[in-house]
Amino acid sequence: MKNKSKEYLNEDKTFKFLDRNLWIRLSRLMKGHLLMVIVGFAFLIGAELLPQFQPKIVKAIIDGPIMGVTSSSFSLGQYCLAFLTIVILTGAFKYIAVICNQSVALNIIHKLRLELFAKVQSYQMDFFKRTPVGRLMTRLTNDIDALNSMFAEGFVDLAGALLMLIFPVFFMLQENWKLALITLLSAPFMMLLTSIFRVKVREINKVIRRLLAELNTNMQENLSGNHIVQIFGKSLEKWKYFDEKNKELKNSWLKNVKYYSYYFPLIHGLTEVSIMLLYFTGGFLLLEGQISIGTLLEFSLYMGMFWRPLREISDKYTQLQTALAASERVFTLFDIEATAPTGSLAKIEGPVQFQFKDVSFSYEEEQTVLKNVSFQVHAGQTCAVVGSTGSGKSTLLSLCNGFYSPDNGQISLNQVVLSNYDPHFYHRLVAFIPQDVYLFAETIAFNIALSPEVDTDRMKEVSRYVNAHPFIEKLEKGYDTLLTVRGENLSTGQRQLLAFARALYHQPQILLLDEATSSVDTETEALIQDALSKLTKKMTTLVVAHRLSTIRSADQILVMHKGEIRERGTHSELLVQKGIYHKLYQMQNLV
Repeated sequence: MKNKSKEYLNEDKTFKFLDRNLWIRLSRLMKGHLLMVIVGFAFLIGAELLPQFQPKIVKAIIDGPIMGVTSSSFSLGQYCLAFLTIVILTGAFKYIAVICNQSVALNIIHKLRLELFAKVQSYQMDFFKRTPVGRLMTRLTNDIDALNSMFAEGFVDLAGALLMLIFPVFFMLQENWKLALITLLSAPFMMLLTSIFRVKVREINKVIRRLLAELNTNMQENLSGNHIVQIFGKSLEKWKYFDEKNKELKNSWLKNVKYYSYYFPLIHGLTEVSIMLLYFTGGFLLLEGQISIGTLLEFSLYMGMFWRPLREISDKYTQLQTALAASERVFTLFDIEATAPTGSLAKIEGPVQFQFKDVSFSYEEEQTVLKNVSFQVHAGQTCAVVGSTGSGKSTLLSLCNGFYSPDNGQISLNQVVLSNYDPHFYHRLVAFIPQDVYLFAETIAFNIALSPEVDTDRMKEVSRYVNAHPFIEKLEKGYDTLLTVRGENLSTGQRQLLAFARALYHQPQILLLDEATSSVDTETEALIQDALSKLTKKMTTLVVAHRLSTIRSADQILVMHKGEIRERGTHSELLVQKGIYHKLYQMQNLV
């Protein structure tokens, strides 16, 4: 039996920057975009290399035309034209590099979102039962956005910053290695400071991500259950809890800001020290005649080029780490073993019937919900399931839906194990009508067809058949009426009738019904019962019954108690047995 006490999304997983498998998976995402990546990187190198010649041009201008050296190779105008040409080419190269990188990033993220959406849709209900919606949404939104930033800017900015460190050092060493070494004396201290800053920021960012996920989860739960919070007068209590988490997140961000406020002034100070060393040493060498004024200015420009990316590189590296950690969390969604065993069979022979054979199931380890359940529903028959709360009725429907897989035993469809069928094919055979019907914030027509493409004639035909057409026609816009979230602008009974119309529209062969007449008025119940009697004539039906008066005509009634089938038979047969069913019947004042 699989571990059913685990948490699918663990926010505290340790992230390793040099994780080989992570880098391999990231490289696979770029499959098919290699040429664009190479072109973008080539133009990036060009964009970073060209400006390195600008200090040399400045040196040549000062030591040549400005100093009145007539032996200069080029005139002042030619030097200025060369300088301007580098500026234009650098801008053009950066433009091409950005376009290439952004195109790659957008294509990768577009494909990744589609694959991730399909993957999450394939998960069984166990995953959603154990995963807070806020945490999942953080993965699907914030982490995906971080990945997009990494592909579009992260790699590029970090690579550009590293090149901007290497090129100036190379040219300074080439020009005057003594002056270069003295000028760069503070670089090791700056790198040490950068390393410490990077570690601290990474740790606090991890805390921020965790708190953000918790805050999103808390917000989502409170918004979804707001009516319960208000009814029981818990608004102030919930606000205080949210305030605590919000303050914790704020304080973590402040701590993050403090690290930056320490880091950048220190970096600025070290930069000033380097400039002082440059001018002090350079001035001495200038007086000794070992360097020219142009060389001193050239070094000054190279130092600016060197220190600017070094001040930025830690921030870029931290952003990259954040994005890599986000990518690991996104890949976790692909790695989770939460999908049902799937087959490829996409056809069925003859009328549909299904069978449970020694099926056992539990949501948590050592807490069995169903124990060795066996029964068969023949094609066209109606099987009702009754029992007290917690007896396993709804779990039975969930297993029939394919929301979960049994721990032991088999569920078969026409003598073929359910897992052998393609789930997309199987779900087209099944219609499920829960007690709490979910409707989308779309038109009534969309909610019946579950698609913007609607067969109008069929939609109206099935709506008439299940008694939904009369109330729809009375609405101002009829089938084009826009529903609010979850269809709150309709009554409970109207939502149920729409669910019946939706079920029949898709021509299923199996109907799974969590009876919905327990919370509607008598007139609406009569409409629903009439619709139900019509539907059950066309399909193989399994219905969880709350009102026993609604299942008298069922071909078979299963009486559940503590996860087991204790009694089975027709309505009259069970009454004669004087057992659990008879007691339930008496409790509802039906005899």
